[in-house]
This record gives sequence, structure tokens and C-alpha cells, in this order.
Amino acid sequence: MDSFSVAAIAIAIFLSAIVRIIRTDAAWKAVDENYAGADHLRDLTGIIKRAGLQDIFGPPTLDGIFHVTRMEVVRARRFTGHLMGNVRLDALSLAVSVVSLVWRPYGSVGDVLNMFLFFALLYQLAGWGATTMLMKDKS
Repeated sequence: MDSFSVAAIAIAIFLSAIVRIIRTDAAWKAVDENYAGADHLRDLTGIIKRAGLQDIFGPPTLDGIFHVTRMEVVRARRFTGHLMGNVRLDALSLAVSVVSLVWRPYGSVGDVLNMFLFFALLYQLAGWGATTMLMKDKS
């Protein structure tokens, strides 16, 4: 890949990872401070339907708040929940994008870095694809 393509991909990954880290951190904060709504739990667990959330966590309060613990949410996480936001994987994507922007090695090390950049791009695209499911059916 040429330097412009690598830089464009790295910047896109960087911006995507920052947005996803902020969103995921806000959802975990809502769980920790006991004001998690259905949108927070959808982001963290990957369970799209409200009925599915109620089956696992019980009914919300009249304000729409689910009183759940972090461990309950971790146990209920699906694969799509990890795609929508996993702070560790997003931080790894962020690190790979920064390294790709700052350092351009040649040879096999450059190929390995390009491979990590490609996987970070795939993870970010899969995460945004999983997040689009939230827009479709929330019943």
C-alpha cells in the first residue's frame, strides 16, 4: 500500500476508535452508577430487542432504568456486544493506527504492521455494522 492509503486508513481507524471508546465508556459508567437504560445495555450486550433485555435483566423501573451490575452485563454480553464496543480492542486499534501514522517500516515488519492495520480496519467496520442493527428494530 502507498503511504497516502495507509495514512487515510489509520486516520479513519483513529477517529472511529475514539468515538467508540467514548460511547462504550459512557455506557459502562451508566451501569456502574446505576442509571443504565435500554440503549446503554444494547450497546454493551449486543441484545437489540427490549424484550430480550427484560428476559435477562428483568423489567426496568418506571423511569426506564435497569438496575444491573457490571458482572451481570459481562455475563450477558454477546458477540455483537463485543463488536459494538470493546474498550481493549478499540484501544488496540487506536494504538495500531497511531503506530502506522508515526512509523513506516519496510520489509516484513512493514507487512506485519499493514496486516494489523487491516485487522483493525475490519474490526472497526464490523463494529459499525453491528451498531447499525440498533437503528433498525428496537421493539
